[in-house]
Amino acid sequence: MAPSQSHTASPSVPRPNTSTGGCPSFSIPNSLLADGFELGGEKVPITRPDVKARIEFQINFLLFDARSVLGEWLKEKRKYSWIFEEIFSKEGIPQDFAWLAPVLAGTIRSLNFHASAGVWALDRPCSSSEGVEMYADTWRDDRLDIHLATTCFAYRIKNLKQELGAGWLMSSVAYALSLKTTKDLMEKWNSSSVWDIPLPSSVEDMLGRWAALKIIGMNKSLYGLKYADPVPLTYDNITSIELTKDLSIGDVAKFVTVSPRLILELNPKIKPNSGIFPAKVSGRPVIHSIAVPSGSGRVLLQKLQEFGYLAPANHK
Repeated sequence: MAPSQSHTASPSVPRPNTSTGGCPSFSIPNSLLADGFELGGEKVPITRPDVKARIEFQINFLLFDARSVLGEWLKEKRKYSWIFEEIFSKEGIPQDFAWLAPVLAGTIRSLNFHASAGVWALDRPCSSSEGVEMYADTWRDDRLDIHLATTCFAYRIKNLKQELGAGWLMSSVAYALSLKTTKDLMEKWNSSSVWDIPLPSSVEDMLGRWAALKIIGMNKSLYGLKYADPVPLTYDNITSIELTKDLSIGDVAKFVTVSPRLILELNPKIKPNSGIFPAKVSGRPVIHSIAVPSGSGRVLLQKLQEFGYLAPANHK
């Protein structure tokens, strides 16, 4: 359940306008209109009437129609922010893409081009040629692993940017639509600006909502939001584990004295209907990484050795 919030705006943001007798509405902070606003490393023409209207529409959509979802989005962003920051810094990707993540999934689903999963709505796992080898099979879906999925997304968005020869915002359009469709749109309208080209309504909503989410998230108090920032989800990640027998989520939870639900949250790639880290698949050993709460990685290794789960190579 979302925390209780007030709908009262700070004086720094125009109070909800009810003079017309219609629904109240919030606007973009005056400081942004005066100083400028960037998204994805690009200047947004935020004072242009049509662009301003698009973004303010989405600000009000999030603050009123999608208020409970907004709270979840802000909490999720905070929860995984260190993972986004780490990977995006390494790959040279604007940190603003962390604000896109929750918006993107709904856009992809609305377009209904393909089945998607995970925080970046990946249509398929990345391969080793894309910088990270991922799998989706009967017991796991690596698209749900936030580290792997974000690494995969980083490769794909960088590749799209290179192929398009355009900015990061247009690359996000290509991610949602396709490289070919986006190239065709750029050629048809002789522009590489996402604010000038007529785009499918779902993609225009995505861009406006992305900007709106960043504006709200960076100015929570101005919009009267009182969400408490959750503690970032940190964990010990034990890698290169080769098991001698199947290891259940329940046993991992028992070894480190937490709930199975928490272990699944830390290892979202494991499908709940499977609930195991298998020792072998189709007769071949599987090399695992297992995430447990911070400070309990050593305990898990000791327990795995004690109960005969580790192959000799893991005893070093």
